[in-house]
Order: sequence, then structure tokens, then C-alpha cells
Amino acid sequence: MHKHSHVQGTSDVHSWDQSVDPYDPSGDGSRPVRSKKDLKPHEYDSLDYEMYNYPYQQMIRSYHKMTYCHITLMRWFLVGVIGCFTGLVAFAVNYSMEKLLQLKLSQLNNVYNPLSGGSVAYGLLVLLGFNSLFALISAGLVVLEPVASGSGVTEIKCYLNGVKIPHVMRVSALLVKMFGVLFSVSAGLLVGQEGPLVYIGAVIGAGISQLQSLVPGLKRLSIPYPYFRSDREKRDFVSCGAAAGVAAAFGAPIGGTLFSLEESSSFWNQSLSWRTLFCCFSATFTFNFFMAGKESLWLMVGNSGIVNFGQIDIKDANWTPLNLLVFGAMGVGGGMLGAMFNCLNTRVVIHRMKYLQRRNGSKLWRIIEVLLVTMVTTVVIFSSGMILGTCLPVNNGTNVLYTSNLNQLFCPAMGNIVSDPSYLNDITTLFLNSQEVAVKLLFHLRHCFSLQSLGIMLILSFLLVCWTLGSAIPSGLFIPCIFIGALYGRFISSIFEWDYLPKIGTFFSISAGTYSVIGAASFLSGVMRMTISLTIIMIEATRQISYGIPILIAVSIAKLVGDFFNKGIYEIQINLKKTPFLEWESPGQMERLLASDVMSSPLSYIHPITRVKSIVALLESTTFSAFPVVTPILELPKVYDNNSIIPRLYDPRWQSLEREVHQEHSIQYKDPRRHTSPQNEKTSLLASAKHSYSLAFQKKQEDDIWSWVQVTSKKPMALRGVILRSQLITLLKRKVFFYEANQPETQPRLTHDQMNADYPRFGSISDIHLNTAERKMLLDVTLYMNPCPYTISGLAPLPQVFNLFRTMGLRHLPVVDTTSGKLLGIITRHDLCHENLQHLFKTKNADQAL
Repeated sequence: MHKHSHVQGTSDVHSWDQSVDPYDPSGDGSRPVRSKKDLKPHEYDSLDYEMYNYPYQQMIRSYHKMTYCHITLMRWFLVGVIGCFTGLVAFAVNYSMEKLLQLKLSQLNNVYNPLSGGSVAYGLLVLLGFNSLFALISAGLVVLEPVASGSGVTEIKCYLNGVKIPHVMRVSALLVKMFGVLFSVSAGLLVGQEGPLVYIGAVIGAGISQLQSLVPGLKRLSIPYPYFRSDREKRDFVSCGAAAGVAAAFGAPIGGTLFSLEESSSFWNQSLSWRTLFCCFSATFTFNFFMAGKESLWLMVGNSGIVNFGQIDIKDANWTPLNLLVFGAMGVGGGMLGAMFNCLNTRVVIHRMKYLQRRNGSKLWRIIEVLLVTMVTTVVIFSSGMILGTCLPVNNGTNVLYTSNLNQLFCPAMGNIVSDPSYLNDITTLFLNSQEVAVKLLFHLRHCFSLQSLGIMLILSFLLVCWTLGSAIPSGLFIPCIFIGALYGRFISSIFEWDYLPKIGTFFSISAGTYSVIGAASFLSGVMRMTISLTIIMIEATRQISYGIPILIAVSIAKLVGDFFNKGIYEIQINLKKTPFLEWESPGQMERLLASDVMSSPLSYIHPITRVKSIVALLESTTFSAFPVVTPILELPKVYDNNSIIPRLYDPRWQSLEREVHQEHSIQYKDPRRHTSPQNEKTSLLASAKHSYSLAFQKKQEDDIWSWVQVTSKKPMALRGVILRSQLITLLKRKVFFYEANQPETQPRLTHDQMNADYPRFGSISDIHLNTAERKMLLDVTLYMNPCPYTISGLAPLPQVFNLFRTMGLRHLPVVDTTSGKLLGIITRHDLCHENLQHLFKTKNADQAL
């Protein structure tokens, strides 16, 4: 069952149903070219991890032993620099955010203060003004660079899976993410900065590793160090940067390394593990160094991060084996709440995509939505604290470090309560502080939150985060989920402490902070489906190793329960964006499908020597990213003998021609440019340039027996290699071709550095202008194609195909007939996506049923 490969969203698929004749494709010197309106470039391309051709081989051969040592040392140096820059950016964002929040709250206190009087309405208007202004700035930046919307974890996860998302690694996206998350969090929205820090670290890793500037006018900043300018090398640095973002956010270098391994990266090795850990330590140290310097304590570098939960007392962290039942039950509840959160958020995102992003003026409507979310959030938080908040006394054993964050706003003016710092309004204390501070208070304060207020805040925050996530602002999900989970755990703790259930409270005697920690971990696992890395992150953030087993039990059960209902939030976002993400394994029951069932055919291909105008026409008429390089499979010549066709299998002329053709079809990379002796120059050169590369011509012998016809798309073709679209554009841009009257040796040669000089932006065919004489010249691609791509038989079962493609990080997998060597089709990542495989599986079962 062959399918046509012209599928929407498949930029690596080859579907032109006519072969490219090297000299005259259509007979009149041109091929049919579709208009640019008909050409729809697909949104997602694939990264190229498989790089091998003659220039690359020559570069590798030029390496010495010291060259490899130098490259290794440079890798370690760069990952250290990436960690330091990530920690510095995290500190700058966090410090600026603190200043904006202080400015907003100080203005609110000036307008409305229970001690000095003031109007509640004016206080609400001031809060609305600041929050709306900050949200407008954040949304306006995202509209200019849409890829900076959201947390960015899904984009990094897809990039590390091999998907090339437009603009995802641009400096503009980095700046928008930095300033956007700064203003979105300052706007009082229930979003976090931890997820965007993962994206920021990844982009820093991608940029620093290239040692060059892609900003116009700053090309002179480039350093002549080309060793890491490839998708494979950049992928590893992006993994290190993403892990450094987590480490800086939570002060968890080991957790950051495990997060990159478990959640974001698709390719891993042992050496990358050590480099990632070193990068995480660099990021954590740099962030802590500047945080200590902010308090003029430069030498007091502790293990903390943006999310610093504080040291939990060992007495509060004690638990018994019987308490594991409670932790398991909380894991079930966290998994169900997480699945419900994912379901509701998915419905909101689908509605947003349907009615906001696909209508005229979608940018304006997205900004309006952000302003609406901001105003509703502000009014709900302000009014809930005023109407539903409870004024409670602060426990005498409360740590003095947390009393400065208590809020007495809207407490009733009875006696001296409103001026007594030993009282607090539980709702305003959590909602008007940053979420990091609110989580810390939930972990440490005892008997300071009423059961009613915890339930109200749990429901409101759950719904508001569901609505906010996915809007046109940079928004992290870690801290909002931890905050909701901490409320959930504290709510369970308050139930056990209820006066009507004294026996249960005594039976399950655990501190309220422990309930909050377990609830936070279980809900976060129910939403994101993280297990090992989440456990380590929570242990490092709380600095309490005794939480290891309870957290691991809770998050494992939460993940199992959540997986029963739906997928994790990141997987759902990837599916909604139609990103061709490859899972770790193929779907079940796919052994019935073969490689020939999922491959794309017919194909668009070129020959080893091709006329320039044919390549230009091919690039202008297609948007495909790679093309097979093929030669025709020879068939037995037939002679006409008295109205009968007789194959001359043993004719000496046929044996001589067969040997000649086979030699010409072979590509020898030890000496790619075959030199001819003077006596054979006229004959063998003509055969090499025309006969072996399937040019349309006829060769007549004196007896008029041997007749060769023009090759068409129906002729069987043998695969000789694969060449990328970017490589063809580079060759055309640098005018690497030769006149037909000359030998192929006269064609200019490019080194690997010259071929890769424009990485990663190679331009398009519309940027190349060739005159008529240049279009008639020939281009030999044998030196620049990949002569040894991975191939697979058309009879291979799908799990084998999927494992080969997934583990080797392939971009294209040609399918060949193992008996004849015929090229049958090509498999790309779009063909192996779960949705497409399940559709093919159902179609094949339906065909067999008929």
C-alpha cells in the first residue's frame, strides 16, 4: 500500500511524480514550475544529524591527535560558559521581577492602607492599572515573536527530538522570552518563570556553542571555530542549556540533569551526562553567587535557586510506614486532579485556536484575551481576599524569616488586630505575594490557613491557571502547579486537623508542611508525568532527603493514574500543534505494517551530473528538503532478429558494454574524480558524463543493434546517495558547476567550512540569480552528497523501521529492494508519527477485511 507523499506538514517528503531529466526535463529547456502561491512551505522541518560527504571526510582526515583533545576541552569550557550565562540571566530576571513587584505593592499601599485609610476602589484600580500595563507589554512582545509564547519546554523538547521549529533558536525569541516572562509574572498572573528559564538556557546553549553572531551588522563577532556548527553538536549544547535552566530555577543541579535526560532530550550518552552536570553546577553557583552579592554576602554561596522552599525541620519531615498509605492516596488524588487539569486546559486551547488564532486580526484578539485574563485574575484575587479572606493569628513558633511576607490587608478593624503583625489575611497573604513565596509559606507556616480559604484558593487558582496557560504570554507551569499542589496537600492536612475528625488526625500525625510537599509533587506529576527528576528536584529544593521515598511513591502513583485518563500536558501541546514528534517506541500492534506501507512514493530525484537549470527548476517547484541521487538500473539489451526479440546474454559486445557501464556507475571516494588517459579521453569521458548518469540520448552502433532511450519515472532507479536542499543552494550560490564541453574536474571544489559557512540559515532558491549561460552548465553533486545513507528493505517490519529511525536520529530513510537495489521510496519522521501510523494501521485492517 503506497501512499502519495504530498502530505501537509511534511517538508522532508519527496512527492514530485516526474523524474528530473538532467539535460532537458520537459523537452523545451524548462520544467513546469508551480507558482509561489501554490507552494506551501511546511511549518516544521527536520534537523540533520547524519552528515557525511567528501568535504566532511577531508576535514576529519586533517585532524590530529591534539585536535581531538582541543575539541574536547573546548566542549567543557563552553558548557561552563553556558551555565554561567544561564545563571546570570536567571538572576537578572528574578531581581528585576522583585523590583517590579515591590513597586506595584508600594503604590497599592500608598492608595489603600487599613491604618491610614483610603478607598478600596482606588486600590483595585491601581492594581488593575499596573497589572494591565505589564500584561500588555508581555503580550505585545509575544505578538512580535509568537514562538516565545508559553513556557517553551515543548519547543525545546521537539527540537531535541529532531524537529526544526522556525525562529525557535533566534536571539529575538530569547529577548522576548526574557522580558515577556518578567512582565507576565509581575502582572500578577498565575504563571511562573521556571519553564521559560529552560527555554532561555537552551537558546543560550545554542548561541554560545556556535561562536558567531547571526545579528546583522555584527558578523565581525564571529570566531573562526567551525567544529560545533552542526545540528548534532548544537543538540548536545541545547540539552546542557535546558538542564542549566532547571538547575538555576530550583537550585537543583542533579535534578536539572535528570530533567534533561527524562523529559526533554531524545538522544543521550555518558559523556553528555557529565557535561550536563557540570553545566548545571555552573548555573547554580553563578545564580547563588549573585544572589548572595545582592545582600553583600559574596562568599555566602548556599544551595538555593529562584524556587527556594527553605530548610524544612527534620521533625516536620518525619513519617512512619503507615503514612505511606496517605501518600499513595494523595498520589491518586494528584493524578486525577492533573488529568482533569490537562483535560480542561486542552478544551480551552482548542477553543482559543478555533476562535482567536484563525480569525482576521488574530494578533489583536490575542492581546485582548491577555488583558481580559489579567483583569479577571486581578479582580478575583482582590475581591476574594476582601470578601472571603479569614484573619487568623500567626503561630508563635513561626520562623521570623516568613513574618515579613504576611499580609493583614482587609482584616476587620476590631481592636488592635489590623495593626498587630501577629495576624494575617490568609487569602491575600498567598495571592498578593509571589507564588514562590506563597509556596514557601504553605510549606512552613502552621495553623495559619483556614479550611474554607484553602478550598477557595484551590478552586480559583486551578481554574485561573487552566485559562491562563496557552495565552499569548511567556508562562511557566512549574510553580503554578506546585502552588496548586501545595494548596491541595494543605487542604488534606486541614481535613485531618478538623475538630470533627480528631481520631483520624491523631492516627495520621504528619506535619502540615509534609502534606504540602507531597501534594505539590503529586499534582505536578499528574500534570507533567515526571517521576525521577521531579523527586530529585523536590529533594534538592526542600533540602530534606527523608522525603525521597514518600515523594517517589506519590509521583509514581500520580503518573500511573494520570496516564489512565490522558497524556501529559507537554505531549498534549505537541499534538495540538501538529508537531512531528517521535515517541520512544512505536505504537502497539504495528508489526503488521511494513516499511513499504509507510514510505512516501513516487519520488523526486536528481542524477549525479545534472544541468543547472534542472536543479533550479526542481528547487523552485518543490519545498522538499532533500533529494535522492540515483542512476538507472541497467536492463538487458534486446536485438531484433527477423521479427523476434532475442536477449543476447552471451554476446561479447553486451559483456563489454556491461563491464563499462558498471565501472562508470561506481563511485570511488578514494579518488572521486576519475582521470582518463589521453587515448580514452574522448570515449570514456563522454560515457562518464552522459551514459552512466542517464542522460537522454541515443547511442547507435554500426549495426543499429544497441538503442538507448530516454529515462523516465517508470524506469527503476538505484540509490547512489542523498543530497540536501541546503547543499544544492550552497553549490548554486557559489557557482560550483562546469561547462558541458569541459571535464568534470574543472568544476570548483568546496571545503567543509565553505559548505557550512551559512549555517544554520542557508537562504532560499529565490535569493539566487543565474544568467542563461550559467543555467546551461552542469553540476556534479557526487562530492557533496551523502554516499552512504542508512537504508532499509521494503519488507522490514515497522518496529524495526521505527527503532532504526528513532535511535539513529535520521532525517530520511530510503527504502530499497534488496534483490534488485531499486529505490522504492523514502521514510521521514512525518510518516512515523503515531497519528499517521494508527491511521495506516486502521486503513490496512479495513482493506484486509474487504
